[in-house]
Order: sequence, then C-alpha cells, then structure tokens
Amino acid sequence: MPLATLDDLLKQAEDLPRKDRLKLAARLMKTADSPETSTVKWKEIRALLSHPALGEDAQAWVSRSRSASDARENQWLKK
Repeated sequence: MPLATLDDLLKQAEDLPRKDRLKLAARLMKTADSPETSTVKWKEIRALLSHPALGEDAQAWVSRSRSASDARENQWLKK
C-alpha cells in the first residue's frame, strides 16, 4: 500500500469518534494477528516438483504400505 493511501486512512481515522477509533484499532489488530491464508491453487503448482517428489513412486508407496498392512493383519490372525 502506498504511503499516501496510509496517510489518508490515518487522517480519516482521526475524524472518527473515540469509540469508533478503538473499534477500528481492535479490528486491525485482530486481522494483523491472524495467519494469512494461501490463495495458491493446485493447478498453479502442479508439475513444479520432479518425479518422484519424495524419492519414491506413488504406486510403489501404495504397494509397500499395503504389504506392510497385510503383514500386520496376518500377524494378528496367527495369534
């Protein structure tokens, strides 16, 4: 925001009654304290990482996870 715009806003705020200035200050503090949300869309970031992004192909990860899950299930069935 340009400094001129900020100065204009401050001048406008000075004309407000004290109660309204306090409300404005409280709202500004609340919004300044809240985390900013990202507006990045998935379509904008797709294909930015090289394949495989985490060092493992997705299908290999799924297969390995299923095998591990099956092994745990078989272990419980044997008991």
